Amino acid sequence: MSQPAVLLTQEPAPQSIPVSELPMKVYEPALNTGPDSSSGLATAGFRTAKFLPEEWHQNNYIRYHEAFADRDHSERCRHESQNLANYTAELAQRTQEDSTAKVGQRLQDIHFWKSELQREIEDLVAETDQLAAQKLRLERAIDATEVPYSIATDNLQCRERRQHPDLVRDQVEVELLKETELIRNIQELLKRTVKQAVNQMQ
Repeated sequence: MSQPAVLLTQEPAPQSIPVSELPMKVYEPALNTGPDSSSGLATAGFRTAKFLPEEWHQNNYIRYHEAFADRDHSERCRHESQNLANYTAELAQRTQEDSTAKVGQRLQDIHFWKSELQREIEDLVAETDQLAAQKLRLERAIDATEVPYSIATDNLQCRERRQHPDLVRDQVEVELLKETELIRNIQELLKRTVKQAVNQMQ
């Protein structure tokens, strides 16, 4: 007589809700050896070993816990995804508000420095106009010294053409020499001032 076959139920995969506490059943299938047995007769088409009702309930229990664990895992994933979406939305909102505030501050700075630059330009234009006016006055002053200088030098040249007895160095000649020297110094000063004004205007 052959040895009784031993069937082991399948061990479930690890889940969030452990099912290891459920004992694995060992089933020894009953042999068809009763008084109405068909021992020795053909039993083709019929199973000689079937699962016990306890095994069927245990299998359903395991499947229930697997489904419950899968649902629990799905709920956790959905909850984590929702939390991540909320966090991302809040972070994006804060980042947008911060960027908007920085752009606004930057815009205010640009307007401020634009007004400051405009004021500096206006001041520079006004100063340049004043320099141009002063330059014109200096040039006119230089032109105004030409006539007195020409008169003084002409008088000195006339005195140089005198004959020997009248060719004397008197007080008049000394004053004429002082006048020409003074006019020449004034012209040099005015010319240097005009040059400085031109350099500042460039």
